Amino acid sequence: MTVPARTSDAQHSSLDVVGATASFVCAMHCAAVTLLLGVAPALEIVAQPWLEWLFLSASMFIGLLALVPGYRQHRRPLPLTLFTGGIAILLITRLLHVPPSMFEVSLVLVAASALITAHWQNRRELRSCRHASDSRSR
Repeated sequence: MTVPARTSDAQHSSLDVVGATASFVCAMHCAAVTLLLGVAPALEIVAQPWLEWLFLSASMFIGLLALVPGYRQHRRPLPLTLFTGGIAILLITRLLHVPPSMFEVSLVLVAASALITAHWQNRRELRSCRHASDSRSR
């Protein structure tokens, strides 16, 4: 049994929405933790390293699940390049144990913006690819 192409496009589109949303939530978590820790040290419980690694792992998993098949379809490198850059920034900040600061917030926001843009660009490229194949089949 074969799956229609439209179902595959809808699945890719949904994964890109989930991925962009997860990246946004991750960025908001990091910014909020950094900004609020100075005001309310009791919030330290949400600044646990395992939670940050969970967000990063989820972003990587969802991103690869959405962007690699998308690339195989549209063959445009920009979404994967943005994704790789964003993940690299996040990994470096975590592995170097960059302390909570405005510098760290800035890095995380740049990385999250790259991840979000990668997902939206992937959606755009998939739609463009689909429209091109629709017009060729007419």
